Amino acid sequence: DMSWSADSQRIVCVGDGREKYGHVIGAEMGNSLGDITGQTRPVNTCDYKPSRPFRIITGSEDNTSAIYEGPPFKFKTTKKEHQRYVQSVRYSPDGNFWASGGFDGKIYLYEAKDSELIGEFTDDAVKGGSAHGGGVYASAWSGDSKKILSASGDKTCKIWHAETRKCLTTFKMGDTVDDQQLGCLWG
Repeated sequence: DMSWSADSQRIVCVGDGREKYGHVIGAEMGNSLGDITGQTRPVNTCDYKPSRPFRIITGSEDNTSAIYEGPPFKFKTTKKEHQRYVQSVRYSPDGNFWASGGFDGKIYLYEAKDSELIGEFTDDAVKGGSAHGGGVYASAWSGDSKKILSASGDKTCKIWHAETRKCLTTFKMGDTVDDQQLGCLWG
């Protein structure tokens, strides 16, 4: 599997590599702009901060999110809030925040510049107060950076208020295994 993110000048590719789990490439020349290191298992997801200072975030099967500064991009730190695979990391369109979603059913919000944890998204309707009753497979921000859409293996999609980290709307997609939601996009 491979996940990628890009702006007009850089491409970030991640996945299950032999010697490394990702690479940053210059879009025009194909030159190396950094390696994705610092995580110990395959990387499932990545995103590129759309404003200065530029950052890259990744989510891995080692239950961590990693942050890279650049260019050239170099490993800065990891975040270890998740208890299971991190499946979705996304920067807000305004570049002020990022969110991570994992197989533990949790979604966390961070400020973007220094990746300080702001808090966890919670839904009182979910046992244990997590964001979802199943793994979070994907997330997407609204264009105004005020809401987040999440898709889950619990067969729901939810819209969240980013500032309060509370659920605004839940969409139940069905009751069978085939109704699990694997992706989402805010249009």
